Amino acid sequence: MESLIRTKARLRILGLMTGSSADGLDVCLVEFSGKDRKPAFKVLYSSEIPYPETFHYSLRNPLELSNGEIEILDGELGKWFASEIDSLNLEFDAIASHGQTIKHEPPNFSLQIGDPVYMAKQFKVPVIHDFRTADIELGGQGAPLIPIVDQYLFQNDHTDILALNIGGIANLTIVPAANKPLPLLAWDTGPGNTLIDKAVRLFSNNKLAYDPAGALAARGRPNIKLLDVLLSHEFYQLKPPRSAGQEQFGDKYFQSVINEFYPETDQEFKEFIHTITVLTASSIATCVNSLLDQYRPEIMYIAGGGCFNKTLVSLISSELPAIEIKQLDQQGVHAGNKEAFGFAYLGYLHLKNFPGNIPSVTGASRQVLLGKLCQPTQL
Repeated sequence: MESLIRTKARLRILGLMTGSSADGLDVCLVEFSGKDRKPAFKVLYSSEIPYPETFHYSLRNPLELSNGEIEILDGELGKWFASEIDSLNLEFDAIASHGQTIKHEPPNFSLQIGDPVYMAKQFKVPVIHDFRTADIELGGQGAPLIPIVDQYLFQNDHTDILALNIGGIANLTIVPAANKPLPLLAWDTGPGNTLIDKAVRLFSNNKLAYDPAGALAARGRPNIKLLDVLLSHEFYQLKPPRSAGQEQFGDKYFQSVINEFYPETDQEFKEFIHTITVLTASSIATCVNSLLDQYRPEIMYIAGGGCFNKTLVSLISSELPAIEIKQLDQQGVHAGNKEAFGFAYLGYLHLKNFPGNIPSVTGASRQVLLGKLCQPTQL
């Protein structure tokens, strides 16, 4: 089966992505036509499936899970993936699943759960999973992995392009024009939505999971003392390649900040939310500005849940007035499905035996095939 799939001129791959916000499963069915690294593609279907509350609650603070709890969740999540995909009645040749990140500790390991066995058994197709380990074993961060997708989507002969994804963590890619002798660079800029979401849940007693359109942040003003403390985090002093997760900006860090700057009134809470929104915008803008000596981007495409936060986007735009910020919407790839599309493409690269990492981005010693294959014939 695997050899037949690898040689097909048209491959339908279902990409699955669950991000650090732990709010649900993004799915994207893509048909790739061709055999080289840059095939033609067509997005056939995409959607977001919200997590049941039990998953949302358990996965929100993954570092607090015991090994036993992780093992149980691995199986439950894999079963849920299979069940939800089955209800969509889609046809595909393979599944490429990122899984839910539980721990990300390069250069040691990165752990994603969502046991692929259940999908391989149910749909009788190969499931590509565990995309980060091969890069980490070569000294890389195992992240970010989407920059090769940015190159696939955006690279042209004459213009440098910025691509920004604002999920729980924000990451930035600069794709140089193909005719320039400059490397593609990418790294995590710092928190995207994760601190904002935690603050909003606390403020609303869990009635809100995020700041809709940035409305709460829009009603506040920056707390300069708080912002200075936030910007003193050691992560911002690290040189790329660098990646972040709950280890740096999770619940333990948030609690330390909230204990020092606990808002006593509704207005103080809105100022707190505004300030951590400024933190996300400022850390992104600082990274963009660090590129401008060599690169000349005029456009930045943004994706991920944070691109719907109008206050956040406005703050980024005000710090980068010379760069046009556009919400991604290109050939069926848009702000909501880009990462799921990206893992469909990484699955394509695996099946066609092409490396999926970019050493200048992750810090790995060389290019390597990403992902492991779970074959239904082996179960």
